[in-house]
Amino acid sequence: MNIKWGVRSIVGLILVVLAVLSLVLDVAGIVQIWLLREPVTRDAINTLDLLDSTLKTTAQGLAIAKTSLSSVTTTIGALQTTVASAASTIGHASSSVSSLSGIVGQNLSQTVNSALTTLNAVETTTKTIDDFLSAVSSLPFVNLNYNPANPLSTSVSQLTDQLKDVPKSLSDLEKNLGDSGSSLDQVGKDATSLAESLGQVQQELLQLVAVIDQYQQQVKAFQGTVRNLRENIVTIVWGVVLFVTFILAWLGATMVMTLFKGLKWMGIRVKLPQ
Repeated sequence: MNIKWGVRSIVGLILVVLAVLSLVLDVAGIVQIWLLREPVTRDAINTLDLLDSTLKTTAQGLAIAKTSLSSVTTTIGALQTTVASAASTIGHASSSVSSLSGIVGQNLSQTVNSALTTLNAVETTTKTIDDFLSAVSSLPFVNLNYNPANPLSTSVSQLTDQLKDVPKSLSDLEKNLGDSGSSLDQVGKDATSLAESLGQVQQELLQLVAVIDQYQQQVKAFQGTVRNLRENIVTIVWGVVLFVTFILAWLGATMVMTLFKGLKWMGIRVKLPQ
């Protein structure tokens, strides 16, 4: 084999070296892809199962929060009705002042405190849900839109802050009732104002329940996407492996042609089998 070195032959040698290195990397890539196919599939299945389980837990948390808020909404509604009725009673009869003072000071205060306890538990639950949904919605190709102006936990916290003032209002109302029946006009105004405030809180609670409904639907839709991906993950991985193998094989064929061309430029003739 007599090689006459010149610019053409040197360029041919470079092409041969590059082609051989590329073929080695190409073959190694194909082998690596097929070796990784099973562990990648297994890890993808485990990840999707974990994500589905987390979404299931999130859906349960939303359901619990919704149930709790609905219960508080009913409680606040009943409280608002009672206070409104009390305001009407005060306006018509002073004889009910004493008994009404006991109702306001004990029963209603206990009701509000119970509602506050429930809202505190809901706030903790929704904070966890907020963090999870925010993290998931930031992932690419995820069919979940979670970007509220006020997160669930913030909305619950705001309602809690509003309700925290109610026990003091009830205490003031009880004091006015107990002090004298002569100030019934002022007492009636206080009771009416309190009833209106409770009515507003109830409306906000209803809106928050509606928002949770929307998030439940989004989480359910994302669960469907995850489960559908879980059912087809094996096929998807196979498709990716075959596609990448085809690309690498095509590049390998190109490198073989480059190798033959480099050898030709070096003056080496390669006879292919007939």
